[in-house]
Amino acid sequence: MIVSLLALLFVVLIIVPICKGCSGRTDALAGKWNYDGTTAYEFNGKGAGAMMLPSASYDFKYEINGNQLYIDFINESAHDSTYSFTVQNSTLTLVGGNDTAVPGKVYELTKQD
Repeated sequence: MIVSLLALLFVVLIIVPICKGCSGRTDALAGKWNYDGTTAYEFNGKGAGAMMLPSASYDFKYEINGNQLYIDFINESAHDSTYSFTVQNSTLTLVGGNDTAVPGKVYELTKQD
């Protein structure tokens, strides 16, 4: 009985806080990224974001699989796209996939504070 209570206490005091800490993690894209001074992408780090232009904002959901980024715009007037990506320091490099306007085009975005 004492061993069972100690095991339960271990789970509650040690494992539960560790698991809660894991759920708060964000991905490497979390933050706001400037493309060209007028276009920015904001990723919440948990699968949602927005492309922001001076006159409009387009919400999207995104998924990361390895180095592949899939963006699914909520508004159907914006084109869903897949990119390969890398993040180094404050630079996000996207390479357009076959479903982008210009496949193979390289886009460099700079992280904003």
